[in-house]
Amino acid sequence: MREAQVRRVPWVRQLVIDAGRAARRRHAIHGLFEVDVTSARGALRSNDATQLFTAFVIHCVAAAVAADPGVQAYRDLRGREVVFDQVDVGIPVEVDVDGSPFVFTHVLRDAGRRTIQDLHDEIHAVKAAPQLSPSVRKAPSVHAYLLLPGFIRVALLGAVHRLPARQRALAGTVGVTAVGMFGAGAGWGVGFQLHTLSVVVGGLARRPIFFQGVLVEREFLQLTVSLDHDVVDGAPAARFVSRLRELLVAGDGISPTILVKEPA
Repeated sequence: MREAQVRRVPWVRQLVIDAGRAARRRHAIHGLFEVDVTSARGALRSNDATQLFTAFVIHCVAAAVAADPGVQAYRDLRGREVVFDQVDVGIPVEVDVDGSPFVFTHVLRDAGRRTIQDLHDEIHAVKAAPQLSPSVRKAPSVHAYLLLPGFIRVALLGAVHRLPARQRALAGTVGVTAVGMFGAGAGWGVGFQLHTLSVVVGGLARRPIFFQGVLVEREFLQLTVSLDHDVVDGAPAARFVSRLRELLVAGDGISPTILVKEPA
C-alpha cells in the first residue's frame, strides 16, 4: 500500500479557507430557479458570438440591480445602510500562481451602463493578461496578510463587509460566479456569501416543453441567487429575481435585429 502524500497547503488555498470562514457569519437566503434562455442563446449563435453569453448574463444581473439598488446595499460599522447607485460586478478569474491555480476577483465597474460586448472584451482581456486587473497587482499585500494569525485574518475579511467603500473597491458591490462544474449538463451551485447579492450561474438544460401549443426543445439556464438577509428582505429579493428573469428571457442588451423569433 502506498503511503499518503503530505504537503503544505498552498498559500492561495488559504485565502479560500479564510473567505469561507468569514462568509459563515452572514445570514444568507438562497433561491434556485431556472430561466428559458433559448431566444438569447439563439441570437448569440446566429451572431457567431456564443462566447458573449457570460457577459450577457452579467449585463442582465447588473441591469436588474440598477433598477433597484437596494439589493446591493451594505451596512456600515455604525449600522447605517449604504446604497450604491453604480453596479460594480465582481467576477472570479483563475490564473496560475507558483504552479497552483489561484482565483482572484476582478471588478467590472459600472456594469449596469455598459454593453454586452464591452463587458466581454474586458473579461477576455483580463483572462489573457491578468496583470491588467488591479486585483492581481495587490498580490504583495496578500502575502503580508497571510502572515497574520488565522483569527485576525478572518476578522478582517468579515469587517470588509461592514466597510462598504472598501468592499466596493476590493470586490465590487455584486458577485457573479459561473461555476462551470457541470460541463454540458444541468445543475445549481451555492457559493460563499461574499457580497450582499451573489448570483451563481450553473448549468444549461435542454428539455422538450409545450411552447405556444407546440412541442419544442428549449434551453434553460440554472441560477442561484443568494442574498444577505440582514440587509435584504424577501419581497425585494423576489422582485429582483422576477426582473432578472424577464431580462434574460427577453435577451436584454442583444440587438433586436439578431434576436431569434419564438416558435409560432
